[in-house]
Amino acid sequence: MVVVCWCSAALADDSRFSTNLFPKFQTRGCTRCHDFFEQNLGGLAFQSHKERSVEMCVVCHQKNVTGFEHPEEWFAQPGLYTSGMDARQTCEATMSASHAKFKSRRLLKKQLEEHLFEDPRVLWGIEGATPSSGVLPNGKKEDDLVKGGLALWKEQVNAWIQGGMKCQ
Repeated sequence: MVVVCWCSAALADDSRFSTNLFPKFQTRGCTRCHDFFEQNLGGLAFQSHKERSVEMCVVCHQKNVTGFEHPEEWFAQPGLYTSGMDARQTCEATMSASHAKFKSRRLLKKQLEEHLFEDPRVLWGIEGATPSSGVLPNGKKEDDLVKGGLALWKEQVNAWIQGGMKCQ
């Protein structure tokens, strides 16, 4: 008698966005910034930050917190929110914001790698990626970050990119 046991992780297709990346895109490390301008999602701009101008941001969000000299450099792109979306919608929104349909795969790959691996705004949301990952003003810290660190993040993003950036 031969018993064959398949582990669901072994059967997972790492080239699919839904396998590893979707849950990471739903962490507060990502949605805290991407939902900021979305009133219907209760973004920060419409709660305690209501009606504050960009110029007021630097009062709390100083360079030692954000890593950026100017506040407009660390804002996430308005309109690119992912809360409440399923895996396909999240992936498609990401690709749409990247203007993927107007780019070669090579250029899109390069730009996604630059943004997802080097952009300090993205690194802020990845556990242990930088000393300022998750750091908030007034000594607070976001704990719901992308788990596993930068090496695992890169491995999983690369699997998705190399697999054809499937929105499944």
